[in-house]
This record gives sequence, structure tokens and C-alpha cells, in this order.
Amino acid sequence: MKFLVQSFSVFVFVFRIVLAYNFPYEDIQLKDTDVINNTDIAFGKPSPSRPSVSTKRCKIFPGDADWPSPKKWNDFNLTLGGALIKGFPPAAACYPGPNYDEARCAYVRKNSGSSLFVMEDPTIPGGQWQTGNSCPLPAVPTPGLNLTLANYTCNLNGFPSYVVRATTIKHVQAAINLARNKNIRLVIKNTGHDFLGRNTGGGSLQVWMHQMKQFEYLPSFTMGKYHGQAARVGASLQTFDLISYMEKYNITMVIPGGSTIAVYGGYAQGGGHGLLTSRFGLGADQILSLEVVTADGRFVHADPDTNQDLFWAIRGGGGSTFGIVTSAVVKVYPAIPVSQSSFNFQTGPIFGNATNTVSVPDKTFWEGIKVYFSHMTRICDAKGIGWNYINTIPPINAPGLNRSRTFNFVNQITLPGFNAGEAKEFIAPLIRDLNAIGINLTNPQPKFSISVARHVSRPPGDGTGNGRYGSRLFPRSSLEDPESDSFLATMVAIRSFVEEGGYAFHSVDFTPTKEIAGYPGSNSAVNPAFREGILHATGFDTGSYGPDASPAQQIANHKRLNEYIEKWREASPGAGAYMNEADTEEPDFQQSFYGYNYDRLLRIKRKVDPWGVFYAVTAVGSDEWIVEGTQGLPTQQGRLCRVDE
Repeated sequence: MKFLVQSFSVFVFVFRIVLAYNFPYEDIQLKDTDVINNTDIAFGKPSPSRPSVSTKRCKIFPGDADWPSPKKWNDFNLTLGGALIKGFPPAAACYPGPNYDEARCAYVRKNSGSSLFVMEDPTIPGGQWQTGNSCPLPAVPTPGLNLTLANYTCNLNGFPSYVVRATTIKHVQAAINLARNKNIRLVIKNTGHDFLGRNTGGGSLQVWMHQMKQFEYLPSFTMGKYHGQAARVGASLQTFDLISYMEKYNITMVIPGGSTIAVYGGYAQGGGHGLLTSRFGLGADQILSLEVVTADGRFVHADPDTNQDLFWAIRGGGGSTFGIVTSAVVKVYPAIPVSQSSFNFQTGPIFGNATNTVSVPDKTFWEGIKVYFSHMTRICDAKGIGWNYINTIPPINAPGLNRSRTFNFVNQITLPGFNAGEAKEFIAPLIRDLNAIGINLTNPQPKFSISVARHVSRPPGDGTGNGRYGSRLFPRSSLEDPESDSFLATMVAIRSFVEEGGYAFHSVDFTPTKEIAGYPGSNSAVNPAFREGILHATGFDTGSYGPDASPAQQIANHKRLNEYIEKWREASPGAGAYMNEADTEEPDFQQSFYGYNYDRLLRIKRKVDPWGVFYAVTAVGSDEWIVEGTQGLPTQQGRLCRVDE
């Protein structure tokens, strides 16, 4: 009987390789015989002389004469087996009219600020400014206050018109084919966790990839030069899902910091960093093979020896660009311990628990920032990760209360593979250097966990925001020598951003070199700036891009933010930025996000998607398109058109 079970397991493994899929949902596919009498969902066949299906400059939009009729959408839904959803932003329930629903509105108000709500809704992204604030939550009158409330409106055309809730390959194929054949804008949403608006589009057909969550642990796996542990993973698995599997199988996987991020969607496809990046590399570096639906609607397998260009491009070349990934095989590692040290310092009075926080003068504060970053190469060379915020509170000048601008520095130094004693000894030189300049911290006792899963385990859920980003991947050379011009220029640029700009600064510090990436990760489309980088800086402008800010105000707010981010660029010439956490209007995004890989990526893009089915802002080839009717804002609610040549 044992022999029969083993034989059956071998048969299943071989059967999967032959069919090139990882999970049963990938065996449910659209076939040529399914489309013989339905040209709307026929597979793509580009012609060498005229590869585009449509010669029209713009994608069609709801209300156009050639927009599919209700009957056509109903027929499409029957083809999908009932998986089609009419686009309907949740806040529409709060507006007078046929969509009003008091109970639903109350639920939306209570939960809309949580990523748990966004990930389970088929239409909305994490940030509303990306939709042009098309359907914001109406303000609620406050009893006793006679305030004039903003008169918001709800524009349903600012969101996808229809959504395919994809649970099989057939669903994905049919959606791609319909969008391509009917010249409809296609967008892809997994969890909605995106800061640039790549997962939304007004009047589009959206593929909602949130359901494909299967997992299979492979204790021993061989592919090419790789021999070790691995896992088959569905494209929709989120950080909290993987944490539970890591605990169950006593393994380690590279995961994001956000608990609800879909790991093998845009995260890994754009690079993907986390607390293990200095030790095991980026999310993209973990991928051993991929299952993908391409722009012609075909389901294909990609690995180092099959569809090599596609395999190279997807790993680091950005999501929503070359195809829709449905599953992958990825690297897995043995469980390792983790230690984490944390301390803070600030200006101004300390309130609450001050056991790991001290107050210092402004000058000492900024000298402390220099000392901290002067240790970063040592931390990353030990395969550790730096994580920190520099926050500021504006000055107050009011009767009876005068306070200058204050600053606060919080950080965590995470050391995978270290026990608590080793971590405390490792941090000691940094604490001594801080003490030497008058920051009188004691060396904190590190938090110790027996595994990465235990270290990061917490209830899932992250906040959402409606602000804008700027980012920079500062190279190692910026921090190697504290006396160098590049180090000092970096510190000046960071200080100016916080002190003069009044913005919050955040960095995650790591070194995912090609040597750490290993096979096959070192040969991928990952931004070369990652391989040379050590300091991933992000800066936030919050609260300036909501429905109360006019287009002119939003443009002015962004212009000011960009002026301070430009100082980062000037301090790191030739470096880049992380496409997943960046400015939608990053100057020369082709160089910043892709570096010298861009030309090759563009050639692959034109080869695998000659129709322009896949578009996302700042993605490869996106500069050939423009969203019209946005009042000068980089939002996604308008009509998508080709740029006039």
C-alpha cells in the first residue's frame, strides 16, 4: 500500500510537470473549441504587418457606441459561470439615490481605512486620490457645530465598470481576450495594496486575482542549478497566509512587511524587499518558475529554460505588464532565529514610557542621525536590516504656548540568525558612538524570536492612506565613509526634507546584491539600483490629495514635495527608486525604476503584448499611453489613449 501511495505521488508530480501547472484551478482553461462560436473571447493572433487588434487611438469607454451591450455582458458572465461583478464603489451606498443603503454606508465608514476592507472589495484601490477621488465618503454633520460640509459627488465611471472574480485560468483568459478583442482597458487587482494607481482604471474591465491562495510545501526540489526546499504558491497568497505556513512547516520565506500584501503579485514582480533581504535577497530572487496568462490569452510556463525572456522580465520588470501570474514555485529556507534591537531619541519633552528614549538638543539629534547611518554598512554586511522613521511636529506659536519644531527618531535593527546576546554585543558599538556625542541611551535588550514566523506574527491588517510618495535607492557608496562628500550630501538631503520640508522620512536599509540573489535571481530584470543600494528612502506628503484639495492645490502640493525629493536625487546621481513605493510622476522613471534593463524590457513587452493589453502607470511602455480628462493630475479615472506621435 505504501508503494502505491508513493507511486501515485510520483505520478501526480510528473503529471503536473507535463501539464505545466501547480494547482487544480490552473487545469480549468479556455480551449480553442470554446471560442469557435464566440469571437469576443477568441485567442489573440498578432499579424506581423498589423499586430494591433484596434487601430483606434483610445480604449473604448462606457457610453461609447461600441461599448458592449448589457446582453453582451450577460453572455460574457454566462461564459464565466457567473464570475462577473458590476463595478460599484462602496461609498456609493452613502449617496442619495438608487444606490443608497444606510446600513451598508455605516459599514463602509467604519472599515474603509483598513486594508482588510480594501482587499475584500472588488473595485477599490488602497488610495482614493488615484481614482481622482471619484466617490469619496460624504462628510457627516457634527452635532452642535454649524459647519458647511463639502458637496461631494460619486462618479461610478471613475472605477472599473466590470470585475472578473478570477478563480480559474479560464476566467483570466476570457477577461484578457475580451478586453483585447473589444479594445477595453484591462486592469489587474489583487489586494489593492498599491501606491501608484496601477491596479485601477475608470471604465475598465478588471481582473480580481484575490482568490488563488493555494500552497504546497516541497521539502526537496531540484530545478536547474537549484537544489533545496521550495513551495508551490498561488498568486494571491498574502503575508499573513505565508506566516501561518512558515509556522506549520518550520520554514522561512522572504515576505513583505505589510501583513496583507499579495506576495507574488506586484510585490515580487517589482522586486520586493523585507526583513530578510540582506540575507536571502528580494522577493523576485526567490522565484524558480512561473505560470502566466499572456496577452494573447494563452496559459504558459516560464523558467530559466522555458520562455526565458518572459521569466527574466516578470522577475523585477513590474506587475501588470507582461502577463498575469497565477502561481509560482519559490525558494524556501530552514527556520532561523531573529533578534531585533530598538531605541529612540528626540527633541522636546518625553511623554509616557521613556525606557528606550532620550531627549536631546536639535544639534545633537542630527549628529545622532549621522552616527546611526554610519553603522548601516556594518549592519547590512551582517545580513541585517535597518528600519527607521524621522518624524517632525511643526512649531506652535499661540497665546500661552510657544514651541519650536520638534523631531523624533524611532528605529529597529533586525538581525536574522542572531541570538539576543549576539545581537546586543553587535549593537554595542553603535550605542557607544551615540553616547559619545551626548545621546545617553543604554544598550537595549533585543527582542528574540526562535523563528521569523514567530517574530512577525500578528493579526493581519494595515492602514490605508490618501497621500503621495517620493523615494530613492541610495547606493552603498553614500554610506560607506562618514567623512565622504556623498555621505554628508545624503545627510543634508534627509535633514532638509524633514527640517525644512516638514515631511516624515522613512528608510529601510538592506543589500540584496547579485551574490545574495543567487540562482536564478541574479539573472533577472530587477532594478540594478537594488543591487548597488543600501538605503531605501521614502518620504510622505499626507492629507494633501483628498477630495477637498482642488487639482491646482494637488499639483502645487506635489511640486513642493518633488522639490525636496529632487535633493535626494542630486545627492545620489545615477541611482534609482523602488517602483512599488515611489512617485507616480518620478522623473525619467525608465531609468529610476528599471535602469539599464529598460531597453530589453521594452523589446520583450512589444513582443509578448503587441496589442497593448496590459497598461499600468510607470510600467514598461506606459509612456506610450496617457489617461485623458484628469485635469492635469496623474490619476486613473479617465479614458486611456495612445500618445499622439
